[in-house]
Parts: sequence; C-alpha cells; structure tokens
Amino acid sequence: MSSLDLTKQDMTFDYAERSFALRAYRDDGAWHSVIIENKTPLRNTLPPTADATKCFAAAVAFVTAAVDATKKSPVTQ
Repeated sequence: MSSLDLTKQDMTFDYAERSFALRAYRDDGAWHSVIIENKTPLRNTLPPTADATKCFAAAVAFVTAAVDATKKSPVTQ
C-alpha cells in the first residue's frame, strides 16, 4: 500500500459576476482540481497535471469556457 501523499492549495476566482473556489490537491504525485460555486462542486473532466499552477490554469480555463457558453446559449425552461 502506498503512503498517502496529499497536499492542497486553494484560490478564489471571480468571473462575470460569479465567484468560484478552486482547490488543487496532490494525490500519488499528480495534481487534481475541485471547482466550487456557491457551495456546489462543479463536475469537470480535467486531467491531472504535474504541478498546482497548471492545475489552477486548467480550472480557470474550464470555468471561463463554461460561463461563456452559458452566456451564448441561455437555459430555457
């Protein structure tokens, strides 16, 4: 059994009048991301990265693309 190798870093990100909390955590040498808006985790399929900086950059790109996509095609009810 491998030893537990966890490290985490947090940052906040505001975009288009919305606020997001981003967390990068290391597990088995790779960094993974968690994206939260209003206490709700957002599903993402971002691949693990080699460092926290790249992890945050991928998460920010994911958020901006998702928010921009909702602006272009509004949800209909």
